[in-house]
Amino acid sequence: MTKTSTVAETNSLIIFCTGTIESAIFPLGPEGSQVLCRFEIVAGRNWEFISGVNKGISQGSMPKHISDKIVFNLPFECVYRSCNPFGWPQILICIYAKNVWSVETTLGYCWVHLPIIGSGAVNTSQPIRIPKDTTIMGELSTWITSKNAELKNPKVLLESYKNKDFLSMEKSGELKLSLQTLCREKN
Repeated sequence: MTKTSTVAETNSLIIFCTGTIESAIFPLGPEGSQVLCRFEIVAGRNWEFISGVNKGISQGSMPKHISDKIVFNLPFECVYRSCNPFGWPQILICIYAKNVWSVETTLGYCWVHLPIIGSGAVNTSQPIRIPKDTTIMGELSTWITSKNAELKNPKVLLESYKNKDFLSMEKSGELKLSLQTLCREKN
């Protein structure tokens, strides 16, 4: 065992995060039925996933009325370790529904950093954003197929703001989350 690996092991930060993806609200109603969400917790290179669940999928939820909130109640729990806070873990949530042809289509994306240490329980509402078509042909294709524009790799949303400049997105709803983070320094 080298001296550098001992330092890395003794001076590490361990975070425990628990949370629930509670519900979504689409003011104009969701563009489909059987709404579900997929989540993934993404951390920087210096972070090591130790235990828990860092990705998952919810059950399908079918609102009775357009204005009803869509309840997911999807719990998760994870533990990460790092030697510095750079690349703090973020949760990326992708929301999907079945369109009129029973084809899965994107309703939007939501992302948020896990709460900062010592913040206790955090109940938050985050905007759900959906990519906009930038051409008339893209809008026409969306209208004909009832399939919204979709990101091939949604993790690009988590990287940096310079990568988001080329994306044209609009707010389509709100996602409610309940998050709690505990921290421990390993000496």
